[in-house]
Amino acid sequence: MKNVKFLSVIFFVAFLTAFASNVAPKSDFGGYFDIYLKNNCSKEVEVKVRSDGSTSVSKYKAGDKVKVPVKAGYEVYVDGTLLIKLTDSESGKEISLCK
Repeated sequence: MKNVKFLSVIFFVAFLTAFASNVAPKSDFGGYFDIYLKNNCSKEVEVKVRSDGSTSVSKYKAGDKVKVPVKAGYEVYVDGTLLIKLTDSESGKEISLCK
């Protein structure tokens, strides 16, 4: 009888966890969204995406368009110059790396 109650509690907790993960908004689980970095320049550029304490560095050739997962607050630098500090409103947008 003790085992049946224990298994029932485990099953109930597992069910609630599964239900909660499907009901909660996606932003509660990381808040990532995609942006598209487009190199409209006539040359290769170095792009740094800076977040809390870390930096990702990539080089894009002229004409490249790349989907990048980011969060609000990330900063995008092109050849060492700040291009944009991202907000949620940039979700899904194409960002030109040349001004």
